Amino acid sequence: MSGQVVFGAVSTRETLNVVQADLFPFAEELHVNLSAYFTIILQHSRVSDSDKKFLRNGVQWLNEEASAMYEKLYTKLTLNERQSVLKNIAQESWGESWIETVLTYTMEAILSDKIYGVNQQEQAHKWLAFDMGLPRPTKALL
Repeated sequence: MSGQVVFGAVSTRETLNVVQADLFPFAEELHVNLSAYFTIILQHSRVSDSDKKFLRNGVQWLNEEASAMYEKLYTKLTLNERQSVLKNIAQESWGESWIETVLTYTMEAILSDKIYGVNQQEQAHKWLAFDMGLPRPTKALL
């Protein structure tokens, strides 16, 4: 299959949204807008080009694995199929590292200050009994 044609049918952000929901489904219940955070990460100048490239490449590799296993894009799979794909790629060094990267950005969003616009209600802070350090940011750095 041509990755350029098939995988152009699904965006990096769309796939990352599904992956993060599979890895940490409780984020939606905590009202953390992970989609907005991944948009910030993929566009911001303070995030290295290599990190952005790794996230994008990981989406392509994930879709290649989903296609090899089920002949569908990752976002078109059932939850059980997606979990199987994640378990499969976690056995590969790139996959384990990529999942760790996605989870790291997910945790950053969950613990972020509301100034970044992704954790407005700070419910994750309450859930974790997390006290934000002082002084709090006065402007977004990302």
